[in-house]
Amino acid sequence: MQKENEITERSKKMIDSFNAIIGMELSKFTISPPFTQWLNGKILNASYRKLEVEFKIRSEMANPTGLLHGGVQSAMLDDVIGMTTATLGLGGFLITIDFHVDFLGKAKVGEKVIVESEITRDGKRIAHAEATIRNSEGVLIATASSNLLKTQYKPDYVKKVDSNQL
Repeated sequence: MQKENEITERSKKMIDSFNAIIGMELSKFTISPPFTQWLNGKILNASYRKLEVEFKIRSEMANPTGLLHGGVQSAMLDDVIGMTTATLGLGGFLITIDFHVDFLGKAKVGEKVIVESEITRDGKRIAHAEATIRNSEGVLIATASSNLLKTQYKPDYVKKVDSNQL
């Protein structure tokens, strides 16, 4: 029961932390890893098992035609899924073991896209997530699904949450 309460409390703290920085560039969020800082999204909404992040497409994110590069689309989807796992409140890090992306549309440099992620299954050892990228008009650009393995590795954000430094 204590472990369950610990997970619930950590989940609440993570969700509260995400909601406290809504609209702030993730490059300014002190616990963001360097790659998340480079992508530099802004959280729009956070809740248990769900996260919504907006990204502005910069020239260094584009392919030679000026469209959002497929690798960057994959990175956005994977990064937001990873952030969403933090809302579960688990003590260990979840690593991607399977990742599938369908590229369905396009977005241009200067445009904004929204990535929505949801943990659809939280099993004993494996979690499953699904995510989408849409443009500001709601047009679907990409979808992703991912399986993530639960590990015992305690990431820095968990250490900070557990010691009330977040």
